[in-house]
Amino acid sequence: MADETQFRWLRFLIGFVRVTRWIIILSLGFLVGVFALYSLINSPFVNPVKLGEITVFHYVILICDPVVTWLKSVVRVATTFHEFDLLPLIVAVAVYFVMNFVRARGLQLIAKLETQDKIQRLKSVRTKTQSADGLNFSSTSTDKGGKGLLGGLGFKQEDERDKLLRELAEVKKRLEKSKQRLAFLSVDIVGSTRIKVGQDPLATEQLFREYRAMLEGVFKKYRYRAASWTPDGVMACFPQVDLGYVAAKDLLKKLPTFNKEKNHIGFPIQVRCGLNAGEVNYDESTPLELLSSRVLDITGHLQKAAVPDSIFVTEEIYKELRDKNGMMPGPSEVDGYKVFQWGGGALQIASEI
Repeated sequence: MADETQFRWLRFLIGFVRVTRWIIILSLGFLVGVFALYSLINSPFVNPVKLGEITVFHYVILICDPVVTWLKSVVRVATTFHEFDLLPLIVAVAVYFVMNFVRARGLQLIAKLETQDKIQRLKSVRTKTQSADGLNFSSTSTDKGGKGLLGGLGFKQEDERDKLLRELAEVKKRLEKSKQRLAFLSVDIVGSTRIKVGQDPLATEQLFREYRAMLEGVFKKYRYRAASWTPDGVMACFPQVDLGYVAAKDLLKKLPTFNKEKNHIGFPIQVRCGLNAGEVNYDESTPLELLSSRVLDITGHLQKAAVPDSIFVTEEIYKELRDKNGMMPGPSEVDGYKVFQWGGGALQIASEI
């Protein structure tokens, strides 16, 4: 009776291992596919905006964005190569190898259990199983005397200057690892003081809350990484230039409807937008308002130079954009850069089409 119970338990264990193995393999295979697709979405070979509109890719982004962001905050290694973030692809490859390891080990375990089951069933009488115990070797303790000997040699302790130089080199190394290319969008309300003067404070506060909620909805739609808010404006960070650009266009297209349905003050909300991109030492744990870079300075200057309800970009960013429809040369240079603009006088025509 005891042998029969043992046989049943062994068969149950074999079935359990088989089911668990397939669940793990399928789960890991799903993750491989998801991160491979996420890597494709963020590659320079496809249009991330168009792919983000497809339901499957939308869920891929929702799954992978938090994981990749967390990994970047933990793994202090530069994973960008020619403006292409390799981290999702590295994760997909790593998970693929883990999946193969689990598949092979699972087969070995099942084969071992099945062999043991066959051996027990072939035995007609009770047998004693013997386990082969290997020799255990104890590890030797570390030689504490060696440390004392070295300590007695009288090595000169490094002075304060050497420590500071070493720490400075370490900080520079960490900064280099955190360097990545990002896009920044600056948005500011035109004449915000005029909107507030002579108005009910509660009404203006509600209006600005509604405006910020709309803006946050647009930013989330296009996968912004972080944002720094002021009472009348915002500086937002995006992983790619195209995402920041379509976010600004989407905002400008939504404003007429917003002013019609949500704005009851009498003065329409108009905004200026500046978009720029470049390499910055960005850490997910650092607030965007503490980031100091020439890239952000130019972004702010583009925004200040923009005409109402328009987006200003430099010529370099213009060349990088996939969708250049509606873009035209700007009226002047900003910080020595030739400027291109979308919106302004052409926005009304674009919104009617």
